[in-house]
Parts: sequence; C-alpha cells; structure tokens
Amino acid sequence: MEIAALTIWIVFSIIGFAAIFFTTFGTLIILLGSVFHALMTGFSPFNIRTLIILLTLYLCGEVLEYILVIVGAKKLGASNAATVGAVIGGIIGAASGAVFLGIGLILGTFLGIFLGAFLVELILQKDLVKSLKSGAGGVIGRLGSIIAKLAIAAAMFWIMISRLIALGI
Repeated sequence: MEIAALTIWIVFSIIGFAAIFFTTFGTLIILLGSVFHALMTGFSPFNIRTLIILLTLYLCGEVLEYILVIVGAKKLGASNAATVGAVIGGIIGAASGAVFLGIGLILGTFLGIFLGAFLVELILQKDLVKSLKSGAGGVIGRLGSIIAKLAIAAAMFWIMISRLIALGI
C-alpha cells in the first residue's frame, strides 16, 4: 500500500508541476496527491497539520494568481473594468482552450486575458494604445503568477519531501 501511495503522490506531483503552466489547478493537483497519500497511509507521513499547511499554500497561490493578473494590468494603465475583463477573459480562454484536449489551455488563457482587458478598455476608453497596454499588462501578470505558483509548488514539494525523509521513507 505504501508503494502505491508513494506512486500516486509522485504522479500527482509531476502532473501538478506541469499543470501550473497550462491551468490554474497545478497546486491543487499536488495537494490532492498528498491527501490521497495521507488517506492511503493512515496520515503518515502527511498528517493533518501538514495537509493544512499545504492547503494554506494552495489557497495563497490561487489568490495570488488573480492578484498578479490584476496588478499586471493595472501597472500598464488598465481601468478597474479592464482588470475584471482580464480575469473573466482568462477563465473563458482557459475553458475554451481545454476543448482542444488541454493543449489550448496556455494559448486560450493568455489570449483570453489579453482580449478581456483589451476589449473592455477599447470599448470604454476608445484608446487603442491604452487598450494594448492593458492587455499586455494582464499577460505579464499571468506570467508572474506562473512563477509565483512554481515557487509555491516547490515549497509544497519541499515540505512533503522533508516529511518523507524525516520518517525514513
């Protein structure tokens, strides 16, 4: 059972790291792998305290992702409405990209963020340059969120590896 639990944890961790680039759910996949491992091993080495820490890191990453998209757009002059457009556009773009067996997620997300901010800004401000900057800012924010979530995923992984090593697994 322990080998199966470890295998599931490793597979979920690898998929989770890769998913950070494609979707917003990479750290959730890593967390779920840890929860499955904990359930399969009687919460050893990943006890409730460890799972709460991992859950907290996951939630921080999710909040940080949206904040960085908004900050990126705002830094390049987007209005509040355009930042909302960037977030909604990113969600719609990701959902649309998922239709293509997941391979369109990255393009769909980035395109959705850009178009969401760009179109809202263009409609409201009627300024092409400002609209292009707003869209670019949202995309830059998404790139920042990928880097941040990779750091959070690395912290999650380090915590889990430390627990495994501490118990000699």
